[in-house]
Amino acid sequence: MMKQKTILGAVISIVAFTAHGEYTLKISRGNYPEGVRIENVNRNVPDSIWYKNGWTKDGWSAGDYGSSKDLAISPSHVAEGVCENALTLPCLKIEQGEWLNWDGCEVYPLFSDTYTVELRENGADAWITSGEFTESKSCWSRHMIDLSPYSGKEMEIRFVCRSDSGYMLALNNISIKKPSEHSFVSVNHTPKFFAVGDLDDGYAQAEITVMNTGLTVSDAIVGIMVDGNIVSSLQEDTEWPTGESRTISIPLPLALNKRAEYSITIEPAGGEILSLSESFAYCTSFKRYLYVDKGTGMWCNACPEGTIVMEELKETYGDSMIAVETHNGDPLADDVYFSWLRFYSIPHLMLNHIQTTKGENASRFEKQLCVPTEMGIDITGLTVKSNGDLCATASVRTSESFTATDRTYRIGYVLTRNVSGDEQVAYYQKNICTIAGFRQYHYLPSRMTYRMCYFPDVTIPSQVATMSESPAFTGVNGSLPESLEPGESYDCEWDIPIPEGFDSFDGLRLVAFVLDAGTQQIINSTAMLIDDCAGIEVITDDAPASRGEQIFTIEGRKVGGERSTLLPGLYIINGKKVMKK
Repeated sequence: MMKQKTILGAVISIVAFTAHGEYTLKISRGNYPEGVRIENVNRNVPDSIWYKNGWTKDGWSAGDYGSSKDLAISPSHVAEGVCENALTLPCLKIEQGEWLNWDGCEVYPLFSDTYTVELRENGADAWITSGEFTESKSCWSRHMIDLSPYSGKEMEIRFVCRSDSGYMLALNNISIKKPSEHSFVSVNHTPKFFAVGDLDDGYAQAEITVMNTGLTVSDAIVGIMVDGNIVSSLQEDTEWPTGESRTISIPLPLALNKRAEYSITIEPAGGEILSLSESFAYCTSFKRYLYVDKGTGMWCNACPEGTIVMEELKETYGDSMIAVETHNGDPLADDVYFSWLRFYSIPHLMLNHIQTTKGENASRFEKQLCVPTEMGIDITGLTVKSNGDLCATASVRTSESFTATDRTYRIGYVLTRNVSGDEQVAYYQKNICTIAGFRQYHYLPSRMTYRMCYFPDVTIPSQVATMSESPAFTGVNGSLPESLEPGESYDCEWDIPIPEGFDSFDGLRLVAFVLDAGTQQIINSTAMLIDDCAGIEVITDDAPASRGEQIFTIEGRKVGGERSTLLPGLYIINGKKVMKK
């Protein structure tokens, strides 16, 4: 029986301290070890006003980020010009087969940094740039550089952050070593939610990007494991060198309305089975979208914590999550929508308008994540009328398993926009997040002024929202028939007044959903930037056959067949958006 070796998390790192020239940067209690040089090269010092922690005039400091401790950080936000900070490792003799390894992330992705890795031989003046990198996310990315061209030489290696608008670069797990065992780093791109129409003979497609951070692999088997058993697999039979990344698709078996817990594994030839990623997937009649409300306010000291929760949900669920942020008591406030939320404090979150999910975080969402979804909705058209209002059309479908009841269903909607800081408006955000677990907000100042602020997915008050009934909670009267039947498609149309204070709908997002008008709970939802709907071609069941077309879902998954065989919905065909009615 083959022994299974499971390593938790997305990063698998097996270190053996055997190589003569092996080096690991170890920072202890905020201090860099002897031989490491840190400096602000061009003396353009970051502005301390933008930092609560981590600021230094010396180029690099040390700190914590999330669950990572004692890592290298480089503050870089300056009023004008470029901040140039260098972190130089001790001079080391490079041995054949050694690699430079490190993890990088951007502490505040709104302002991302660019940095280079540079080398020079002992005694030389000029630095040689080996690579340029930009960290655009607050989650860690692994990087590797082959040092074999410098084997036998004594070399200096430095990381130089050259930033004209960045905030703070973080580097961790910096090492120079020879791969000694099998080791991999992975990112799982597989959606959490699938529709029956996404499956092929009961299988969805799992997709994962894997970097080989260990020994070169001559042959490997990538598999899906459920309940300790491999249920599907494929063979990577070409040589897989150290440092190479591959994106792999593998069949994932799913059953209707059943949550599948799975792991993606890899078994190198002659090695043990390693777990690359552990996750879940759920298939129902229509792909499930999570409509997440967040109540917040600029004046709220604790509200950055709500922002972090929303970021984590987006990282977990991707396009399956639709975020809606409603402000209270500040220049972006939507008092009518906020009163319908019935939040008694902020930050507060709620899933699909289900009152039992309300809370300061997403801990109450779990029971409502994987439930049967027997209704789907797609926005099929947006037209600006002569009076400036918007006419929206949508298609609502019921599954064959839909049970007709005496419930009343309606279309609900809300408009949102992304708001960047504006000097003319009193944008700011208070912040009392004082521990590293709060990620970027641990370093951001106690009062973030307009220059640092970004508020995504903010609800917009409108003429309709000021009425006694809100279309976001009670729905649009007459938008759907009083009685719905299983296996049917319903075309809906409604008008949306232009929001007060706006000249057009440019830059706004329409979030539409099917609403149980009695319980006010959201059954399923969809969202679209209003600008993006222009020029969508509409096709019907009698569309002529057209062979050889490249057809993808709006999420980017390839679809087999022809136009005439497509289910109703929005697709990308030959690079253009097409709506099948």
